Parts: sequence; structure tokens; C-alpha cells
Amino acid sequence: MDPSLWYAFVVVILLSGVVWQKFCKSPPPWIKEIAALGQPRSRIFPGTAVVCGGSISGTVTARLLADHFERVVVVDPEIESEKKTRILQYNAGHIFLHIFAAGARRLWPNFDEEFIAAGGRVTPADMQLHFSGLPILTPWPDYDEGCFPDTIVTRRSTAQKVLSILLRQHPTAEKVTLLPGTVRSIQPSSDMSSIQSITVRKLDGTQEVLNDVALVADCTGATQGGVKWLNSAGYVLPEDIRHTYNGKLRYVTICFFPSPELDATLPFPEHARKAAVIYCYVPHFDHGSRYLGFFRTDNDSYQVLVGDAGTEDGVLPKTASDLVPFLKTFNGYSPIPYWLIEAVDMLCKNADNTFDSIKIPTQSYIQYHRLPTKALPSNFVVVGDASLQLNPVHGQGFAKIILNVAALDSLLRSANPAINLPRDFAARYFKKNAAYIQGLWDATRLHDYGISGCEPMIGETKNTGRLVRWFELKLVAAAIQDYEVASALWHVRHLLAADTVLLAPTVLWKIFTARSPFHY
Repeated sequence: MDPSLWYAFVVVILLSGVVWQKFCKSPPPWIKEIAALGQPRSRIFPGTAVVCGGSISGTVTARLLADHFERVVVVDPEIESEKKTRILQYNAGHIFLHIFAAGARRLWPNFDEEFIAAGGRVTPADMQLHFSGLPILTPWPDYDEGCFPDTIVTRRSTAQKVLSILLRQHPTAEKVTLLPGTVRSIQPSSDMSSIQSITVRKLDGTQEVLNDVALVADCTGATQGGVKWLNSAGYVLPEDIRHTYNGKLRYVTICFFPSPELDATLPFPEHARKAAVIYCYVPHFDHGSRYLGFFRTDNDSYQVLVGDAGTEDGVLPKTASDLVPFLKTFNGYSPIPYWLIEAVDMLCKNADNTFDSIKIPTQSYIQYHRLPTKALPSNFVVVGDASLQLNPVHGQGFAKIILNVAALDSLLRSANPAINLPRDFAARYFKKNAAYIQGLWDATRLHDYGISGCEPMIGETKNTGRLVRWFELKLVAAAIQDYEVASALWHVRHLLAADTVLLAPTVLWKIFTARSPFHY
């Protein structure tokens, strides 16, 4: 080959690599959309936006829709109750990924102030992940001192109360009506193009019809009420619209309330005290399927979460006194540190605690995006678990809400309030959301198929995703050793980067060449 052609070929390859590297590391589209949340608009849509469900997804959605519509009605049977008995993990501690906090701060400028006043922690989003006991690097070198992305750590009960307060305090609160009750049915227009009214059964057994409906948001969580309402109203949904698999997920949460004197003596390393999580253990399935999360929640309380996926309840602790013996059974590549077991033992013996045993429902994804435009009313959307219910152990459930409302906000801002929502509005919303959340469903589902007792969805087997799990082990092995790979993994998990960043040439090379301690 002519030397000049050879050099030209090499230059083209190098330039292509540079372009591909830049493309893979470009920010995902939802980052720009989240930055636009909370901005006032000069013209709003006439009519009433109805939010069906008043949990966290419903509260965030109601706040968003108050920017766009004349009126917002939130329907929930426990909307004014002090305690939410229908929320499965109401007493459990939660770690909100940075992207949730970033979106919520756009909707509520005093978000941090209210959470801190309620005892919540604003802390760097360092999850202290340990894969089978081996620490995965956290990308601190990517950020200047004091600039690492932060997050909120609190119990679900505290978060729910604070968000409800924020909704009532916001200047748009005068638009929002809270209606205690349950949505019973929807009534479509004569041509089935939109939803015109909603029938609500109130707590006293009487019914109220909400007319002049401009938008309906299904935020019913695991109930996933939208499918039932649409079918009853005459919309034809295919039987396989809901995809499900059973991870057989069970765990217990023990929340401890130590005295200040006891708290001061707990033997934590300094870095663990400052992080969002003190210690998190993710299993390599060859060494069992037990997992652990230990973190400080609101008001100086601590929570230990332990689970064993795909097995029976009998293997899990029944009381706090069972906890330390259970932790000593973990058998990974590196043992759980002694200081952690010592700290848990001190809490079990000397601190008051609450104990909750939780069985997670089947994971499901209602794939509304597969439906043609005419199969959906134009003014129907779904937010949160009402569409996609992920394995909560991965911690991406509330972040998913922000992706949903960012997509909804973007489409509403592009629509003309002088006319009704376009006929394809719902279809566009679900297709846009699918592009954002399909990866979450695929990644967590295929990971969970590695659990010994997991039951795959219809049409798939335990071998489905085997190559993905092999790549996942290669990725984790590299992230234990290399900051660039660890940074890519961290940003993807926190939804601050698209998963294409894992295909960047420099990242991919390190993934495939890293020496691994794991069996494949």
C-alpha cells in the first residue's frame, strides 16, 4: 500500500475514534429537559388536570402540571391521612439519586431547606458499593472539592410528608385541589379520542364526576390502574401489553434510633460517615444472592436493609437479634468489614428499633408505547410505577419519576394551549419515555435473571441476557481498578449519563483488558 494512503487510513481511524468517543460521552437528552423544569409559562392550558394517586409520583406530577393547567385535582384515598398504609415501603429509608434531587429543586426552590428542617440529610451521592465485598471506585477525581453531586437520604415517610408540605406551600398551590377518594372509571369522548370526565368514589361512598378534563395522569403505583380504566372505557389493549417477571424479592429493614452518646461511639470510618451510604454489599451470584445496605437516614437514625433474592422468607432475620448472625453468613470475595458488624451489634443491643419485613410484588412494565395513536386517548399519561415497576434494590425508582415528568414537561411546552392537546400527544409521550426508561427495564431484568430463583418473563429463559451479565462482570471488575470505568458506571447508574458512555473506545478497552477476580 502507498505510504500516503496508509497514513490517511490511520488518520481516518483515529478521527473516527475521537468522534465516537465524543458521541458516546455526550449527555443524555433528559439532562437539558430537567434543567427546564419549574419555569413559568405565559399561557396555560384550560381545563383540569387530574392526577390519580397522591404518593411521591403523584405529588411531583401535580406540582409539574400546576405550571401548565388552570386547575389540578389529586385523587387519592389517603391524600389527607397522616400515615400511608397503602405504601409498601413507607417506613423504609430511601436514598434518592442525585437526578431526583436535581429535578425536585427545579420544581421547589426550597426543596433542600424543607428536607433539612425535617431532619433529612443532604450528602454526597457516594453509595459505597462493594461487589461481593470488593469496593467499586467512586469518581471523586471527576469533581472539584465540594462539587460532587449530592442527594437526599431520608425515610419514605419523611419524604412523603415533606413533599406534601412543599406542594401546599408553592405559589401554584391555589390551583391544586386534594380529593380523598378512588378513581372508579373514565368516560371518553364519543369518538374515543380523549377522556372527558372521571368518576371518583369518595370516602363516604358517594360519587363525584370530574368534568372538563384536560389531562389524566395515572400515578397509582403498583396498582397500575390505567389498564383497568382504559379497558372498561372501551379502549382495546392487547393482553401482552404488560410484561412481568418475578424476582422473588424479599428483604427486611431495621431502623435504629440511637442516643447521641451511642451514636458518637459507633466505629465508622470517617469517609463512611460523610457518604450517602455507610456500606452497600451487592452479591456475585456464585457466592449467593444476599445483599446489604447500611446507611444513616433522617433525624440521626440508621437503617440496615438485608435481603436474599429468590429464596424463602425463612432465611431472613425475624428480629433485630438475628441480624448479626445473618451478616456473618455473607460469603463473598472479601468479608464484610468487622467494624460494620461491630456497629450493627452495638445498635441491636443498645438502640430502640423498628422492624419491617417486605415482599416486593412482581416486576412489571406496561408497554403503552407499542400502541398505535388511535388506541389511546390523547390526554392520558402515566408516571412512575404505574407504568414501570423496577427491582427497588437498584434504587432507580424515584429517579425514573423525574425522567417521566421531564418528558411530560417538554411535550407540554411544545404544545399550543390555544387548542386541545394534539391527537398523538399520549403516543408521543409514551414513545419518548420508552427511549428513556427501556434501558432501565432491560438492565435490571437481565441482571436479575442471574438470581437462582428468579422466574423470567414469558418468552424468555434464565439464559436470556447471559452475554449482558458477562459484560456486567467485566465492567464491575474494571470499575474496581480504574477511575474512568468507575466514573462511567457511576454516571450511568445515577442516570447522569447515557449507557452509550460504556461504549466509548477508552472505556471499552479498559473493560475488556482489566484483570478480573470473578468467575464467569
